[in-house]
Amino acid sequence: MVGFQKIQIDRNRKQSFSDQIADQYEEAIRSGTLLIGTKLPSIRDLSLQLSINKIGVISAYEKLCDSGFITAKRGSGYYVSYNMKRNHKAEQRSLNEYFVKNNPDERTSFAEKSNILSQTNTLPQLQIQECLPKILPCSTSINENITYLGNAEPPKNLPVMEELRAISRVILSSSHTAIFSYPSIHGLANLREALTFELEQIGMPVLNSSQILISNGAMHALNIVFDTYLSAGDSVVIEVPNFALLFPILSSRCLDIIEIKRTQMHLMLDENKKNEIRSKKPKIILTYTNCHNPTGGILSSIERHSLLNLAQEINAIIVELDIFKGLNFDEFLPPLLSVMDGLKKTIYISSFSKIFAPGIRLGYIVASDEIIQKFILTKLKTDIASSIFDQQLIYEMIIRGILKKHIQKSRDQYRSKRDTLIAMLKKLAPQNSKWSHPEAGMFLWFKFPEGGDLQKVHTRSLEKQISIAPGHIFYPYGTYSDEMRINFATLEPVETYNALATVFTIWRNSSSRKWLIKK
Repeated sequence: MVGFQKIQIDRNRKQSFSDQIADQYEEAIRSGTLLIGTKLPSIRDLSLQLSINKIGVISAYEKLCDSGFITAKRGSGYYVSYNMKRNHKAEQRSLNEYFVKNNPDERTSFAEKSNILSQTNTLPQLQIQECLPKILPCSTSINENITYLGNAEPPKNLPVMEELRAISRVILSSSHTAIFSYPSIHGLANLREALTFELEQIGMPVLNSSQILISNGAMHALNIVFDTYLSAGDSVVIEVPNFALLFPILSSRCLDIIEIKRTQMHLMLDENKKNEIRSKKPKIILTYTNCHNPTGGILSSIERHSLLNLAQEINAIIVELDIFKGLNFDEFLPPLLSVMDGLKKTIYISSFSKIFAPGIRLGYIVASDEIIQKFILTKLKTDIASSIFDQQLIYEMIIRGILKKHIQKSRDQYRSKRDTLIAMLKKLAPQNSKWSHPEAGMFLWFKFPEGGDLQKVHTRSLEKQISIAPGHIFYPYGTYSDEMRINFATLEPVETYNALATVFTIWRNSSSRKWLIKK
């Protein structure tokens, strides 16, 4: 770069490093200090010059590219492309279109037209030992004639097909030979650096990317943790209800399960439950902090402190699941337990299945360097490395800002669909029904009044081509429950309304009491 050496980082400012860099370059380009055609420093050179993670420089350059101030030339670098006179009218026109259409600048996104990824909408049938709890058998194949009210997947109509096609061409081009080599057991270095940068922004004490281990999804990550720490007969604390596939994982290890009742609003951790936990001294406490599956609730600051203090008292490890990261409907969230604890007695697990697509089997574990080394040895027993293609795909989506935009759009859509579903329930649900008001994620937890037979409802609903997710599959040992999970992320207004009306009619007919439909 010629004639401009003034980029500076103020580490005391709340503004991110990437925004500081982008703002200074934008001002220099607008003022004419940097002329069109001027080459900017390489990402590596500027990150070394400023002593910051290169992800911050990448984010700044991507922001400038999106705004039209610079252009990336493959194999060459970044060049100023902004012409003040030429771009003034274009910028004004874009601003007008923004306020008229209430949509982002079209230059910052690709075509959003196609649907992507086929997904499985039911739980797999589990073949487990006779002594294990029985899980509701479900088909692994999708039936297009069935309406799925409680499936576990995000919607299929992801508006990112063009972006994925472009990224795939880059990954599979002749200059990218990584897929022909064994990837690192740790995971793709660039992806781990990008995740490190994201985690640093929320206060996670991640000193370097070696504290991150890439896995084949959150389930794989959870199994790595369990295989490392737990043996037959050990105790583990879980919240109930919980996701159905957790129970065979725990039971196959012959573990003692300590249940803590979890509602949307509260974690039922009273003194009696604390004493039970103290007496059994579990090795692991498993919790959702920012989005509980299936109620959609978040833990309060007081509950987080209480759980953390208890874990420290009994010398247990807290495994913090954050698989709905970014899908919180309230902007304010208490700090993660991993942030509060500094990763001393906590292990953080996240993935991309629920926020993007289940077919991308990619998750990650964050812990201290010492613990990650143990996990690597455990992972090697069953897996050399995670898919390099999936890792490269997610990395490109992160640095191009595609994933962030997708999560923001999904969050807005899910909030609207949640409200639509609640409006339907107010009109259709039997009197004295109860349901959660999800603060995050994609699920609502519904509770029928007493007097019905949910097993009959489930069976007869299937006869009507409607599949529900009955509550007993979300409890250990198939404990009876008069609850069900509803997925509002995949809500189709007419189809969902008709399916709910049918289910509630079936429930009333199976009930020993006469319930009225609310008008």
